[in-house]
Amino acid sequence: MAATDSQICSRCNGQGHRAAQCPKMSFYRTCEYCKVVGHSAKACPKLQRRALEKATQQKAVKNQTSDVRSESGTSTTASGDSWTSGAWRKPRGVKSKAKGASGEWQPEHWVLGTEEEREARKLEKKLREIAALEQSVDQGKSLDALQLQKVGRKSEIEGHDILRKVRLGYRRVTLPVAE
Repeated sequence: MAATDSQICSRCNGQGHRAAQCPKMSFYRTCEYCKVVGHSAKACPKLQRRALEKATQQKAVKNQTSDVRSESGTSTTASGDSWTSGAWRKPRGVKSKAKGASGEWQPEHWVLGTEEEREARKLEKKLREIAALEQSVDQGKSLDALQLQKVGRKSEIEGHDILRKVRLGYRRVTLPVAE
């Protein structure tokens, strides 16, 4: 609480709050969407409600079948030679033929190599160590300089390309056991 008491507002020169939470000058927080004073567009309830409605509508459209049948049992969609028949759409995860040497790309080719697997395991081990260090900090233990440096590199490790591949669902390779 001592940190909030020492804060000085740059708008009203009051103590105990920042300018963004200034209670005396709420007109600075005017919503750009609904023009109501007191909240920003990020926290606008109307905008959030509209986004929720839009998401539910998209989900409902996605769940509906594309080939609606009439009571007589015949299809009510356009004929098979129409551009809306779905023939123009590419299947998900498949890239069209490349004009270079790369060829065709499909999700079943998503496999980590042995070197990438080794690197992924090393990075995951480092992340487990950092998580353990963060837990010890939460318990009130102090860290030395090397441990603080490890904790500081967490975002760099999490952003590594190989861990991104693991999160995307690349299949993992079983490495041979070293003797």
